[in-house]
Amino acid sequence: MKNVEAVLAALGNAACRRDIISAGISQHALLTAVRAGAIHAVARGVYALPAATGMELHLAKNHVVPGCISAAVALGLWTISVPAQPHVAAAHGRKVVGCVVHRHAGPLTVTDIVGQCVRCLPEVEALVVMESAVVLRKCSLGQLRLAFEGRGASTARRIMDTLDPQSMSAVETSARYWLRRAGYNVQAQYAVRGMGHLDLMIDGVLGIEIESEQYHNNAAAFAEDLRRGNVLVIRGIPTLRIGGSIALWKPELMLKSVAQALETIKAAHR
Repeated sequence: MKNVEAVLAALGNAACRRDIISAGISQHALLTAVRAGAIHAVARGVYALPAATGMELHLAKNHVVPGCISAAVALGLWTISVPAQPHVAAAHGRKVVGCVVHRHAGPLTVTDIVGQCVRCLPEVEALVVMESAVVLRKCSLGQLRLAFEGRGASTARRIMDTLDPQSMSAVETSARYWLRRAGYNVQAQYAVRGMGHLDLMIDGVLGIEIESEQYHNNAAAFAEDLRRGNVLVIRGIPTLRIGGSIALWKPELMLKSVAQALETIKAAHR
């Protein structure tokens, strides 16, 4: 038997009776949980856990659920930015104060969420969400292909064609997107003997390591960075180190550095 509190938590801490029943909870179990004080009836046909936030109550009372990028965040998918307003999905499609509403009937699947992101977000952000859904095994490439095989899904298919299941982070995905858009040949997770993998290899001659402060803030990480850098010199692979914030928010600076580095490499071989 399903636990009422666990189901309600999975539904966002607050939900309408219809969604709770659809999730496998009986009317009797629902009322029993209310009488026991485990959950509260906060409006007609709307129930919530004691820990539900004001926004979660607001969504449930308006019969909407997190959608688009807000649902992606809740699933733990990669995102570049956090929306100023929650994005929600609703069958009724009506305006909800403080929210961006996406019309959708029925439970949201992962491919539904990805599709909403494709229609709503800039292409690079949609790619990050879609790619992470595959990398984190929330859905498969086959499921994405099936979801986006019909008419009106050409944008999703185009984005899917650039997807790389080997990507390790939103930062790497974003950097790869901008580099390929600029016309470079980009290999992700390029194997280097004795070192491991470079984040990116550009035109077969220039390595890129995307640096994030959170991963390089202890002695072990510092020592590993030194080792990797030395191996790259020994192997004769010139490598740029690009800050994660640059790759995400100022890709034009990254592209400028790449162009200059490639010109230097080209000049050295004349």
